Amino acid sequence: QLLALYGSGRVERGIGLDLAEKMLALGRDKIKAAGLTDRLTLQHGSAEAIPFDDNSFDAVSITFGIRNVTDVTRTLAEMYRVLKPGGRAMILEFSLPESGLLRGPYLFYLRHVLPHLGRLFSGDNSAYRYLNRTIETFPYGEAFCRLMREVGFAHTVANPQTFGVATIYVGDKP
Repeated sequence: QLLALYGSGRVERGIGLDLAEKMLALGRDKIKAAGLTDRLTLQHGSAEAIPFDDNSFDAVSITFGIRNVTDVTRTLAEMYRVLKPGGRAMILEFSLPESGLLRGPYLFYLRHVLPHLGRLFSGDNSAYRYLNRTIETFPYGEAFCRLMREVGFAHTVANPQTFGVATIYVGDKP
């Protein structure tokens, strides 16, 4: 994600944070291969206790990860804390289509097709069953925007993508 943001020309410097050392190692290899070690760095840490000072960043983002934290509200509060006033949080997460026409088939796919595909390709369907459960129980749309506002974010917006299968949430720190 950090490489993609840098490649867009909208990011001059960036710091990535992850709990998984293997993901950090993979990311560091990609950053090194792209020749960007002077501009992009990765650090081990938790989104629930971001290891940076208050008001440190112009922007923060998390992609398909907030659904997996133990405490969503705490994570949002941490994102808010490290943002500079006028900064923006962007969160991309799975969601459920609002349309009943799409929601039923999508739930069928999540519950019945995806776990079998997971077992077929990885030999284990537990991660895919976990994915299904977390997508179905995670607050999305206005419910998630409300959580963002509760920790202080303003101008919160939910932008459904791909017919609502994922949503981009945006909130600003006044």
